[in-house]
Amino acid sequence: MNVPAAICVLTAAMLFSSGLVVAQTDAPRVERPVWPPAGSTWTVQTKSTGSLGSTGANIAGSSTATWEALGEQDWEGRRVMGLTPGGGFYLYYDVNRRIVAQVRDGKPVQTYDPYEALYDWPLFVGKSWVSEFRIRDHSREQTVSLKYDFRVEAAEEVTTPAGVFKTFRIRRDGPNDRYIVWFSPELAVEVKRVWERFSSHRLGPGTNEMELLSHNIKK
Repeated sequence: MNVPAAICVLTAAMLFSSGLVVAQTDAPRVERPVWPPAGSTWTVQTKSTGSLGSTGANIAGSSTATWEALGEQDWEGRRVMGLTPGGGFYLYYDVNRRIVAQVRDGKPVQTYDPYEALYDWPLFVGKSWVSEFRIRDHSREQTVSLKYDFRVEAAEEVTTPAGVFKTFRIRRDGPNDRYIVWFSPELAVEVKRVWERFSSHRLGPGTNEMELLSHNIKK
């Protein structure tokens, strides 16, 4: 999807420059889902501890991974959008960036019924929504019902090793964890993340922090 075309503004004071949204007000808005084009890659550094350093694509300590956008894929009879850091691990989302599955070597690790609504469109500061779903942990043969509250807290510039980006800061709150991401509509990826599981979490406490090191987002 052409990212600039997907970004809508609320006032005539917002300007476009080289595909970037340059805000002269505090009212940026993204009307519909944006994705990095297939073949795009970006490298992130992740620091994980505790329970968040032992599952999925996370590794305890500090590590780097290069993710690739796969575009539309077929998974279990449905069309999904795929992302992978390699190593046989895949994340699958519906077109609205709602996660539906984590898969390793063709086998589901976690599946979401019907999905976890990580995003809800349009995006603008103050937007809030609730996501209720069931998650199936296939390795532990457990099914858990979850409910999270989401809110777009701010539009802010974030500095990472890859540069400075205009982002939406989105926060997810649940009874057992807190999750904050900084999403760049320009790149259509998350450039920073802070995730904390509390001691009450079924998998135990842990932290996961991520920031963008570099990117090659195709136009």
